Amino acid sequence: MNEIWQDCLFPVMLGSGTVCHACVRQMSRRLGVESTVVTGRRALTLRFLPGVHLISAPPTLPDDILLNILTDINEESGLRVPLLVLCDAAYAGFVERNRKTLESRFILREGEGILKGESML
Repeated sequence: MNEIWQDCLFPVMLGSGTVCHACVRQMSRRLGVESTVVTGRRALTLRFLPGVHLISAPPTLPDDILLNILTDINEESGLRVPLLVLCDAAYAGFVERNRKTLESRFILREGEGILKGESML
């Protein structure tokens, strides 16, 4: 079953706190899926987790730049389902302001919801 998720799911996490770490670990352990993490922090501990691709993009960047970064990441997804997971409140304003655009490119989810067992898709 994990092979199906590996071929179908492309998770992108916004933030690098404890919620993000837990989501990355859950994606890796439960589904065998690698994650891309967009963060403005020096996510040192994430560097040691296998299958994590870090993108430096702090939430203080202008919305158009963050949207361009996420568009570029989305293009890497190929035929996989792009899942954008909000893991840090610092990115919440960006997500709300750009919800319509993001929903046209990603399935939006909250990191805490995924950790509580809510559906990823």
